[in-house]
Amino acid sequence: MSNEIEAGGALATAALAADALQPPAAGKTAHASHCANCGTPLTGPFCSACGQRAHLHRSIGDVFHEVVHGVTHFDGRFWTTLPMLLFRPGKLIRSYIEGQRSRYIAPVPLFLMVVFLMFFVLSFVSFDDTVGPVELQNADPAKSRAELTRTLADIDRDLAAARAAGDAAKVKELETGRRLVDIVGNGVVDKAEGKTDTSISDKLAEEIAAANERGETRVNFGVPWLDEKAKQALKNPKLVLYKLQTKAYKLSFLLVPLSLPWLWLAFFWRRDVAMYDHAIFTLYSISFISLLFIAASLLLSADVVTSAVWVPLLLAPAVHMFASVRGAYALSVWGAAWRTAYLMFAALLSLSFYLIILVVLGVVD
Repeated sequence: MSNEIEAGGALATAALAADALQPPAAGKTAHASHCANCGTPLTGPFCSACGQRAHLHRSIGDVFHEVVHGVTHFDGRFWTTLPMLLFRPGKLIRSYIEGQRSRYIAPVPLFLMVVFLMFFVLSFVSFDDTVGPVELQNADPAKSRAELTRTLADIDRDLAAARAAGDAAKVKELETGRRLVDIVGNGVVDKAEGKTDTSISDKLAEEIAAANERGETRVNFGVPWLDEKAKQALKNPKLVLYKLQTKAYKLSFLLVPLSLPWLWLAFFWRRDVAMYDHAIFTLYSISFISLLFIAASLLLSADVVTSAVWVPLLLAPAVHMFASVRGAYALSVWGAAWRTAYLMFAALLSLSFYLIILVVLGVVD
């Protein structure tokens, strides 16, 4: 329960922080002659010098109103920005770059809000990790058990051959692999037999810890002290996983600098495109992908596995990327198409670098 409360507090804090980053929007009436912050004479609902509101809230009710306002309204711009981000991302990015900003949430506050929202959602949703591939979830238990038996028999043959050849390294590798296959396979069979109390992730963590104790795990980062840290971390894989989950949202901002070089390479010959444009593009795009990840998490939590839902969801990043890059950079269909393919590949590389950084920091910490 404490995690959920902490998540809720983090979400509210992020919303208020993001709201504070937004430039003020007009709409409230001044109730003072001079700004309480800098003393400048007031001519409207906001100070012309520092931007502070003329009317300052001073009741406890107004405090709660600010929290709710920050989470749900974003000065009313959320409901303007969200449809544009989902369905007309290119126009949203281009409009913001060209200076039409008062109607939209700025990319940095939106990015902060969505990242914290993702953390908030993941703190509540739960996933059924007792299953294997979707096609095996409703499989016949007898067939699942037979398939597992055949797979283990194949591994046993390779294991016998490795022992006969005296290949100790191969023997250790196959023995560890066999145990992992056995754990996952039995988890799938248990699901087919209606035994839903089996957690594959817990069993895998226990097996990894046990294999580490037996000296069967091999770690090679190329740095001796880091290898030693990793071996120590593998003694408690669950703790490492928790650290990775905690750092994932805290370090999500790294996705921006990791993405910018790829965008620069796609447009370096265009003098009308600046690095600032790429930063705006990246922030809005990551915000969309984060929203997509939230939707996917909720669907998985609700056990929705139909292709009618997941096929469009899996195609959405490429479609959104195409619409974003074409509209944001005023490209032809062909120009947007090849850049979309290139940027999707670049996004996978950036995500891989990001995960490597997370793993290294999770091990070192």
